[in-house]
Amino acid sequence: MVSASRQPQVAEQLSVPVSVITAEDIHYSGLTNIPEVLQFAPGMDVLKYNRFSYAIGVRGLHELSSDRVQSLVNGRLADNPIYGGPEYWNLPILMEDIERIEVVRGAGGAAWGANALTGVINIITKRPDQVKGWLGSTTLSEFGDAYTHIRWADTNGKWSWRTSLGYEDNRSSLDALEGKASYKSFTGSLIMDGLIGLDRYVVRDFSRNMRSDTDLIYKASEDTEIAFGLGYSHFESGDFEQMGYFPMHDITSDLVGAYARVDRDLGGRSGYIQWFGNFQDSNRPNYFHYTTSQNTLEGQLDMGMAGGHDASVGGYLRLTHINTIDGQPQEYVLPGRPYDEYSGGGFLIDRWKATGRLTVEGQVRADWYSETQLDWAARLASIYGLDPSRRHLIRLSLARAFRTPLIALRRVTVHRVPIPFDGYAVNLIAPGSLDNEHTWSIEAGYNGRFGGGLGLRLDTYFQRFEDLIGGGILAPTYYYMDNIDGGTAYGGECEISITRRSLRVSGWYAYNDFQTDRDGQFLRGMFPARHKAGMTLRLFGPKKWTVNVNYRYTDTTPASASVRSEVPASHRLDLTVAKQIAAGRGELMCGVMDIANRSHEPFIQCDTLTAHDTPGRMAFLRLQLRF
Repeated sequence: MVSASRQPQVAEQLSVPVSVITAEDIHYSGLTNIPEVLQFAPGMDVLKYNRFSYAIGVRGLHELSSDRVQSLVNGRLADNPIYGGPEYWNLPILMEDIERIEVVRGAGGAAWGANALTGVINIITKRPDQVKGWLGSTTLSEFGDAYTHIRWADTNGKWSWRTSLGYEDNRSSLDALEGKASYKSFTGSLIMDGLIGLDRYVVRDFSRNMRSDTDLIYKASEDTEIAFGLGYSHFESGDFEQMGYFPMHDITSDLVGAYARVDRDLGGRSGYIQWFGNFQDSNRPNYFHYTTSQNTLEGQLDMGMAGGHDASVGGYLRLTHINTIDGQPQEYVLPGRPYDEYSGGGFLIDRWKATGRLTVEGQVRADWYSETQLDWAARLASIYGLDPSRRHLIRLSLARAFRTPLIALRRVTVHRVPIPFDGYAVNLIAPGSLDNEHTWSIEAGYNGRFGGGLGLRLDTYFQRFEDLIGGGILAPTYYYMDNIDGGTAYGGECEISITRRSLRVSGWYAYNDFQTDRDGQFLRGMFPARHKAGMTLRLFGPKKWTVNVNYRYTDTTPASASVRSEVPASHRLDLTVAKQIAAGRGELMCGVMDIANRSHEPFIQCDTLTAHDTPGRMAFLRLQLRF
């Protein structure tokens, strides 16, 4: 794995807990979007707002823009540059192209920089030589949803390539539930709904997405590799009400991601230098129309040194350009646009094998942002083998991380919710200044490998947060962002797995709690569900049959200033059955997702006043051909 300290390491010997969702897990789940897959990882909080938007967090503090978790694709930043957080519905990534997803639980800022406050989600895609040939895959659901993926990968001399095209079409919750997708509002009053205009609410969460993704690799020599990549996504969907404004105009977003990278291996030293850019044109009538470009130059050098030290040193420079296009008076505003923001940073990581059993790892990083401040992150960890073969390991870590407020927190203003008399029910004004959020954590864990393919992992943590940014009230209808106060998180996760030739069984339990310093403190994030549990069973049967069962239990998500009422506890059970056909060149899969729930009740988060039911149980059929 690479997400713990930016260099490949054995999974059991990491300095921070990392869960892995493998390509096999993704394939046999039958799922067609990343958030649905993430919910089966320990410690993850995933709530579906509508058919394409999810609140995602590691150990809580999740929202539709989960900006305290950093999202990466092959180690490259994939968060939105205006308000942070992942836009998985918009990334140019196809599910069958994912080699694994690494989920870091805990402060990841020492390795990856600002905004990895509670964790990191790193999507690793497959190399061309892993998937040579053609793939065609089509998934159809009982709702009329469709997901299609076509891929071609090959090698020719020193060149190798992988190119994918995909199209996704999802019906609205109203269609999926046959007109029974009811809504609820924050006011709960027909009179107030009429005054604000919420009585005209319509469920509009259909979505369509066209994606393409290409990787091209040139093996210049035995020790030098040059890679290029280009991805494109065009997304269309219905909009949803936000802070009382519901224009009922479709959302569109075009995203282009590109990179060029050179890797070089010089015996005891290796490294890379790369450029990558993300360019987006997003028109969200309930938010605003913006364009962004983000260019990053990054490099890293890995060195084997005397005395059992393995060190990595590197840094980056980034330019972010943001502009908005005038729309309706009720839309968000970025005064004084366009904006050019600059950032840069450097890191040093040293892994020292002190003895045959003891390894000590230190990470330190500093990041500078032109519009905020210079800050630092660090991690110090020791990993000790209880036996000479290091099949049983214990870990102790101390870490510091920070999150810098992006432009949406620092600059955005809005005037919303016109009411029959002169004025507005909601006014958001830009703050004078905001400090970075900070966290300190102490973590401990155990990793054990037993006979018969049995593995056990135990992780526990205590995390202190300072200067958390939330909402303040200036006057009865005027709100602003400020560093309100801190909070404390604590808990742990337990994972157990059994791997046999024809059987894979894994289970986990997580307890995650969060306590704010103030009663009713507005976090811009939800409390975690305290108790969560999951299980996966995969049986490889005779005659190329495979049965896969995924289960998850999610405890009640408590009500807070960020979610209007508690989200009830839920059980989710997915079942798929796959059969290889055409002499192993094809596969037919059928399955049922979320068997126990016909639908899910709506939840209203901090910047919405309405929400609606979303579908649960769904049968599907998938056909894949490889040649």
